[in-house]
Amino acid sequence: MSVEPVKLSVRETEVCNLLLAGNSTNKIAEVLNIKCNTVSTFKKLIFKKTNTNNLIELYEVCKHA
Repeated sequence: MSVEPVKLSVRETEVCNLLLAGNSTNKIAEVLNIKCNTVSTFKKLIFKKTNTNNLIELYEVCKHA
């Protein structure tokens, strides 16, 4: 059984990497110079695209990618 790799945009990848590094929504917004609501939207999109529900699941998916 083969698994299709997840295709994240450049910005989604940036947010994902910052999330997995343990940064808060506020810190990510500050680093990327975007609003907290925008970070939250990216998080939802990342979880949907990776078929995950939380950071632990996201970490497991990214670890095996």
